[in-house]
Amino acid sequence: MILHSRRTHDKLAMHLKRQDLPRTGVVHGFAGSLQQAERFVRLGYKIGVGGTITYPRASKTRDVMARLPLDALLLETDAPDMPLKGFQGQPNRPEQAARVFDALCELRPEPAEVIADTLYRNTITLFRL
Repeated sequence: MILHSRRTHDKLAMHLKRQDLPRTGVVHGFAGSLQQAERFVRLGYKIGVGGTITYPRASKTRDVMARLPLDALLLETDAPDMPLKGFQGQPNRPEQAARVFDALCELRPEPAEVIADTLYRNTITLFRL
């Protein structure tokens, strides 16, 4: 399940908790608080890491992505939307995922290889590939 929530994370998590749904999916384009992200993770959902983290002014989102466990994260681009810093006004493209990955690596203490392996495993597991 792909969840898209804008400024309604608390309500969405509350409704998900009450429903008899599979406890798996991704909260796409997450831009909430650490506590909200942790609540989704406890419910079984991954947190989508997208181009927002390429903007230094997105300090709250960058902090969340730096502090969540790696096994809670999933890489995404939201192409053609959500352009990365330096690409405003241009359509986003799937290959920009590499730049999102680089930005995530700057925020995390783990080596890039560990981050890549974990994100890959998260994707394979979530989508049952």
